[in-house]
Amino acid sequence: MSNIENALAVEGWMLQPELEWLAEQAIRHSRIVEIGSYLGRSTRALLDNTRGFVVAVDDWHGPREIEIPNRHTLYERFLANTRDCRNLVIVKADHRELPEPEFAPDFVFLDGAHEYEAVKQDIQTWLPRIAAGGMLCGHDYNWCNGVNQAVDELLPNSQVAPNTSIWWVNI
Repeated sequence: MSNIENALAVEGWMLQPELEWLAEQAIRHSRIVEIGSYLGRSTRALLDNTRGFVVAVDDWHGPREIEIPNRHTLYERFLANTRDCRNLVIVKADHRELPEPEFAPDFVFLDGAHEYEAVKQDIQTWLPRIAAGGMLCGHDYNWCNGVNQAVDELLPNSQVAPNTSIWWVNI
């Protein structure tokens, strides 16, 4: 049984069925990379359910296309929402400028930029890095045209989790 109590307490755009789906996946995976963490809502769903670790990658500037009050406090708020998590590795950087990881993740969740070129680059960057038997997934399918276009083009066998906007494909 998954635990999303802490995740639900964090401000964010992930819906409860999406948090539940992420939590269920985290139970089955132990080397997780999250691209785009914002305030930690999805991060908590992953952290509180994996037996391994989560690498949270974000620059903590938030979505540029929307107005965010107190944008300069996003990183501090993320830290406050995850302060009790020992299995968290934080990488404060633009996710498009990361070096090759020193491990092969078995689960990668993409929720950084949502424009076509950015999503395409994220998929192309992470797909070959995932361990055999792992999963690549992302948020905002059917919400952002750029996400749909990149996923449909590069991952024609992907699926959308029921009652969510999360696309996924097993590797």
